[in-house]
Amino acid sequence: MMEFIRFKRGQQQARYIRLEPQFEGNAFLPQYALIPLSFQTHMSTLPLVSIGDPVTEGQVIARAGESTSVHVHASVPGIVTGFIDSPLPNGQFFRGIHIRTDGVFDMLGKQRNPYPWRQSDQMTLLHFFDLAGLVNTARGVRSLADTLRNAIKKGTRKLTVMLYDTDPTCMLDSFLTRRFPHEIAEGICIVARALEASSITIEMSADKKDRMLSEPIAAALSGYEVNVLTVPPVYPPESTQTLIAENGGVLIDATTVLSVYECAKYNQPMMTVYLLLTGNALEHARVIKVRIGTPIGRLIEECGGFKTKNTHIIINGLLGGSLVDSLDLPIGKGIKSVHAVGKDIKIQKQLDECGHCGQCFRSCPACIDPITTVRAIRKDRYTAEVRESIAACRGCGCCSAVCPARIPLCTIIKSAAAQGVSHAV
Repeated sequence: MMEFIRFKRGQQQARYIRLEPQFEGNAFLPQYALIPLSFQTHMSTLPLVSIGDPVTEGQVIARAGESTSVHVHASVPGIVTGFIDSPLPNGQFFRGIHIRTDGVFDMLGKQRNPYPWRQSDQMTLLHFFDLAGLVNTARGVRSLADTLRNAIKKGTRKLTVMLYDTDPTCMLDSFLTRRFPHEIAEGICIVARALEASSITIEMSADKKDRMLSEPIAAALSGYEVNVLTVPPVYPPESTQTLIAENGGVLIDATTVLSVYECAKYNQPMMTVYLLLTGNALEHARVIKVRIGTPIGRLIEECGGFKTKNTHIIINGLLGGSLVDSLDLPIGKGIKSVHAVGKDIKIQKQLDECGHCGQCFRSCPACIDPITTVRAIRKDRYTAEVRESIAACRGCGCCSAVCPARIPLCTIIKSAAAQGVSHAV
């Protein structure tokens, strides 16, 4: 089905093929897992295992090295076979612990008593979030416990929950809200208790299916002051950022609260994530529950493989996502979607085809000139103006979406920012 994206700035519209995903349940257990030691390159963890060590399902294999990091757990039982450096989409590398699956799953399919979160106080809940390795994926990826502790120190008690997709091409948060509304509501209650929230704001899309869920979700949050907001169908969405900037508060999303619910229900660490697999190079769009550390290529095979040649992989949405060069990249806590697209991407050829139409500039909410910035980056000409543009980029992907030559402007600028060239001269 063809969908259109309307941008907040400018009159352009972008269109993309939207495939309605089906929920497939658990993915097949991987033969090996490459567990990332951190979910962002500047964060650190301290490995607790060595090559040749046996590990059990859910075992802590690396300890958080700082407050923004989280403990790392083995998503599968097996033997540690190595420490491997793998490339990230921004050109940098991350280190992962390679585990060959072997032995008994101590938690999978076993009956476990839920974590008694209703009887737990604030400090106990935050400690549970730490032990479970829970992250907040609403704005980047960081420790959920650290997010809440920082808010508590500032005296913030307002909780905002995004139950819509900030990138409309990445449909995971809205899908999970429709599929698991009761679980989402309980997850919100758990986070609200840990924050000792004074009010909860629920943000929904303007879609009729989502608006119908707002009342039962709000009803499940009895005891809290609940506000329900509808997000206008424009990109990038501004209501959340405006609300946070004006009133302060903690911002979380559907993916985060569902992970909180499942860790509490099964009283176990975060070892799985929900993932959207879609794109015109795949036969069907699916949402599956994946063990952390599973290679992307393994999941593509499970979906029947590619149906077109010259296929490229984009993670976390077509607008603000990143191009992936390797199918060996493992699924981590910060990956929500995998798009398999069939269009061949040749940056230099696309730059040569640029018609200087100005659409990228007119659609940019940060009012930078994306094509001029990208040309300077490609030539390694980092003037003060170029560095300021790189720093100002929000990574929303509006420029890439409206570009008639399909130049991945946003990806190039984000990669330059990740390499640290946005600092002042």
